[in-house]
Amino acid sequence: MMKIFSAVAVFVAIALAACSGRTNSQSGRATAGGPLSTKNVPAIAGQQTTCATPKNKTFNLDVVEKTLELGMATTFAAWTYDGRLPGPTLEACEGDTVTINVHNRAQTSHGLDTHGFMIDARRYGPTPPGTTLTLSAPTATPGVFMYHCAAGPVTDLHIKSGLHGAMIVYPRGERLPAAREIVIVEDAVFGTRDASGHIPGTDPARSQKNDQAFSMFNGRLDNEAVRINPGDLVRIYFVNVGPGTSAAHVIGSVFERATSGGKDWVHGVQTFGVPAGGGAMLEFRVPQAGVFPFVDHDKLAFLPYGLSLSFATEGVAGSAH
Repeated sequence: MMKIFSAVAVFVAIALAACSGRTNSQSGRATAGGPLSTKNVPAIAGQQTTCATPKNKTFNLDVVEKTLELGMATTFAAWTYDGRLPGPTLEACEGDTVTINVHNRAQTSHGLDTHGFMIDARRYGPTPPGTTLTLSAPTATPGVFMYHCAAGPVTDLHIKSGLHGAMIVYPRGERLPAAREIVIVEDAVFGTRDASGHIPGTDPARSQKNDQAFSMFNGRLDNEAVRINPGDLVRIYFVNVGPGTSAAHVIGSVFERATSGGKDWVHGVQTFGVPAGGGAMLEFRVPQAGVFPFVDHDKLAFLPYGLSLSFATEGVAGSAH
């Protein structure tokens, strides 16, 4: 394990705008403030805005090779969608027709497979450098879906090199209760860090063995504390890239409800399993002032290396558990 990482990840507060009060339709308690974000993942538009827009939605993604700063004095030569790790969050509503244009600006063939489409797998690519792959299909199933590169027999290597992200398909017939919403993608890096702190790419041998150097949330080892208020209902749109099943858990709280789809919810869950390549909606409430770290309970050994994302109330410094 990389000894350069500090024994405890550092979390500092981030300020969040949009502080108008809203009411949770299930409990009647107020949920104040707007959507949430982290360093690499901006705030989302949400269900109401997304489902109110036209039913034909188009996304353009550029495949680019880029060296990314991961935090904790570490950089990674990644393959990315739009130069980001994870890629941009794609938002659609149940029944929408979604078109995705993948512009391959990299040096090898790449494609895209979204688990939110039900189409002939051959349509996912790959497409050669300098070309564009266009995918279009209806979104029939609500939920949180992983999307990733499709490159035939080397797809696993491409995914683990950074080509992955989250796609949310909101339910159209069910209005989700007002909540502070955030996207969290759990992924990993499979490469060896050199003396300068740089990981020059994905090691195929480590990739085949699922031997990650470390796991991350939202492509960072140093996520700042996410600011919330006591009583807030928080909704996580979660994707687990892998490896292994993620045992999603919020220390200090219980998921009021969780679903791996978009309609069948389970209630009162302490830990919710999300397999590699899977997604989930997870809702929990902040019961009081304090710090509430979101962790993968199956990978607690990676806590000293950044695998934690804390929710902290105003006036309380975020910290690792």
